[in-house]
Amino acid sequence: MTSVSPNTGTHLGGTTVVIKGAGFTGATAVNFGGTAVTSGIAVSNGGTKITVTAPAGTAGSVDITVTAGGSTSDESPKENYTYV
Repeated sequence: MTSVSPNTGTHLGGTTVVIKGAGFTGATAVNFGGTAVTSGIAVSNGGTKITVTAPAGTAGSVDITVTAGGSTSDESPKENYTYV
């Protein structure tokens, strides 16, 4: 994962978030902290971008993780999303 845009959204959920990186082909899960995106994981051709709708969450910063090909991305600051 190389970037998350936007990296801030309402705690009510509903913000469209674009995650850029590599190896996303066949993504089976995207999580915002401990909350899974339950539908609408759209992966671009080439597997370099995922578009999702952020689920509702508690105000504060969470890590976004992506599971694809049996592996889950590492957590790092560039993968943070802040609920306001």
